[in-house]
Amino acid sequence: MRYRKDIELKNGTKCVLRNPTAEDAQAILEHMKITSDETEFMARYSDEIITPPAEEAAYLKTLEADPRSIMIAAQIDGKIIANAGITCRPYHDRYRHRGEFGISIQKRYWGQGIGTAILKAILGEAKKAGLEQVELDVVDSNERAFHLYRKFGFQVYGVLPRAFLYRDGHASDAYLMVCRLGQK
Repeated sequence: MRYRKDIELKNGTKCVLRNPTAEDAQAILEHMKITSDETEFMARYSDEIITPPAEEAAYLKTLEADPRSIMIAAQIDGKIIANAGITCRPYHDRYRHRGEFGISIQKRYWGQGIGTAILKAILGEAKKAGLEQVELDVVDSNERAFHLYRKFGFQVYGVLPRAFLYRDGHASDAYLMVCRLGQK
């Protein structure tokens, strides 16, 4: 899948949405560490992101070769500031219609329309790839993300108690959400 689109953020900043390539491996890893430090909504702490750049580059190459894999990064002035993707279920017939969505946006760019632009692009590409259903889980206190997902037709189908257990001992539940593509 090849994707590229130039957009303008709410504050007038120019932004490029595009597929990351193997050459972006180090930048993707750095972005993951930044977002993991900025918020407790991410799945990992930054010190748990230990993937070597060469391994990340190999992973990005496999995504480029897989027509069902979708990853789109947002770039401003040559720097990756957001990244999102859909991980497809195994190629078993009973799972082929499903994909799992994840997104991270650096905090200083929240509220500028990046999440909306990326999610719109990702869901469009998911339809083209033949997916019928996109699933995600979101920390129950992440109201900004929850609102974005609802805007695109995601519906809550359950709650996973204590989905996130933090190092300080507190826990957060997660909403399990699904979007049937072609339905709102």
